[in-house]
Amino acid sequence: MSIMRNKWVMILINIAVVTLLFAVLAPVYDLFHYINQLFYVAYFYLFFGIIMWVVRGGFFDGITYGFRRFTNQMSKQKDYLDDWKEKPLPSKNISSSVPKFFLFHGMVLSIGLLVLLLLYYLLK
Repeated sequence: MSIMRNKWVMILINIAVVTLLFAVLAPVYDLFHYINQLFYVAYFYLFFGIIMWVVRGGFFDGITYGFRRFTNQMSKQKDYLDDWKEKPLPSKNISSSVPKFFLFHGMVLSIGLLVLLLLYYLLK
């Protein structure tokens, strides 16, 4: 888990993953297809980072609480040991470092993507 804490080592691992995906999946080995693979990995990180950021912000807490309350009220077989009011909400289950991790890596890879796009269009 110490590798995950060093964000620059993770960036190198991400670049290695992009290069491996490029070597395996690209029909032609050129900069265009490398940029495509980098796009997929970068926006995977950004997508998950934004989802985690929204969940961490408490957007789904009210919905979750409402469903728990509705399920408890409408259930025919009540579980009196299940204290649905005390269960942690989704925003409490996500550490604040998780969205930061995904957003940081997504942004760094996106900056690399923009640099490669600039290089691609300048050389074309």
